Amino acid sequence: MNKSPLSVLLCMICCANVSTVSVCLAQAPSAAPATPAPSAPTTPATATPSADQNDMSGAPMSGEPMPGAPMEIPPEFKAPAPSTTWSADEKSAASAAKAAESVKALPAKYASIPALEETMIIRSPQVQGKDQRVQLITSKGGDAKVMMPGITLTRLKDQVYVEMDGRPKYAQLKQEGTTLKALSEVMGGKLPLPTLIFLGGDPADAAAALTLGQNPTIVPAGFRAGVDGKPDQILLVDPQGTEVVASVDPKTGLVTAIEMSMTNPQFPPGMRLPMTITFDRKVFDAGLPAPIAFDPAGRKMTASLDSLDQPFDVGDPAPDFALQTTDGATVSLADLKGKVVVLDFWATWCKPCMMGLPLLETFSKWAKESGKPIAVYAVNVMERVAPGPNASAERAKMVSEFWKGKAFSFPTLIDTDDKAGKDFQLTGIPFTVVISPTGKIASVHMGFDEAAVENLKKDVETALATKG
Repeated sequence: MNKSPLSVLLCMICCANVSTVSVCLAQAPSAAPATPAPSAPTTPATATPSADQNDMSGAPMSGEPMPGAPMEIPPEFKAPAPSTTWSADEKSAASAAKAAESVKALPAKYASIPALEETMIIRSPQVQGKDQRVQLITSKGGDAKVMMPGITLTRLKDQVYVEMDGRPKYAQLKQEGTTLKALSEVMGGKLPLPTLIFLGGDPADAAAALTLGQNPTIVPAGFRAGVDGKPDQILLVDPQGTEVVASVDPKTGLVTAIEMSMTNPQFPPGMRLPMTITFDRKVFDAGLPAPIAFDPAGRKMTASLDSLDQPFDVGDPAPDFALQTTDGATVSLADLKGKVVVLDFWATWCKPCMMGLPLLETFSKWAKESGKPIAVYAVNVMERVAPGPNASAERAKMVSEFWKGKAFSFPTLIDTDDKAGKDFQLTGIPFTVVISPTGKIASVHMGFDEAAVENLKKDVETALATKG
């Protein structure tokens, strides 16, 4: 599944724990965690367009640290550790014991809540100051809804419903146990939601919950009592120097904010990765105003999470298109009826695409030499061109010059108005689709695939042999 901005934030935590910060900084803001982090099923490396994304310059596609890469520390990563402003008394053994007692009490405080609606707001310079929001609705009976960037999870009794933004289908899975256990098993790792972790009820998990469940070595180290209506503050540290300050409302006993300052002995001296998390929360003593529900809304249920990530199922009608080549000729799907059509969506800024296009060249030559009815086209999408009356012409000129310089033997189409990209439900590139001679989806490949040549050969042979 394509990585959401939430994964970038988890990447920061993983970096602070496993010393691969060079990968995180090099790939931001489209980086994936260097160690497994909660996400739905993953696909090979893809790139997603955004106004603040560079071309992933120099980032290794394998996910390995960049050997010898220069590491210039931005000012926002040089802030001092939070504990430097804490007094010796606030960090004394007695204060640490008070902090441990407060952390241990958190699960019971959350378990006493009949129902709540909560928005977790995450801020970090790692995603260039943009807030990331995760919404949680839960009730004492165990039903819950979690709305993260790009994906929504709904737990109703022992059923979990998974929705992805922009997908006209959903997955339904049977998952027993606590809400945290059920949803985490669906996502492949513990969800980075402190409230759900607290609701799990295990005091042993409470300290780690204040690091979004990612740092099991963090321990309480200080306590600062709130004055004049301000929340109490709990200081936590780990052996590597990461520090967390959790603010707790003394009246409700609930966490109102988390300030994280993450580091690692292998970071450059003075480097710390900051993250601030706040909670906008409503507690309902009499239960939720409306019960948690899931509405399929006419969408198709899929058999697995893997198929949910695919925009199409095999056998679905392929979207029609009419696009121009760099030579100005128009090509439509209707014109290609009777042939197996291979479309590879790409952009000039996409490094995984640049790795995949030479493989498509190899496949295209094989297809031509085979003499079989196979049409191979690249499709340029998601290009960054300044808006204006000449944007389409400028884009066509830029792509044509780029393509001419590559000297590929197969043509590229140009999606100047981005309609084809929307019709094919692109969320990331490269994206390759094989269409049968009758215009139906034969296979879909998302992300860079080292075995693309052999996989495409198998796909087109199957499509040619399949009737209908």
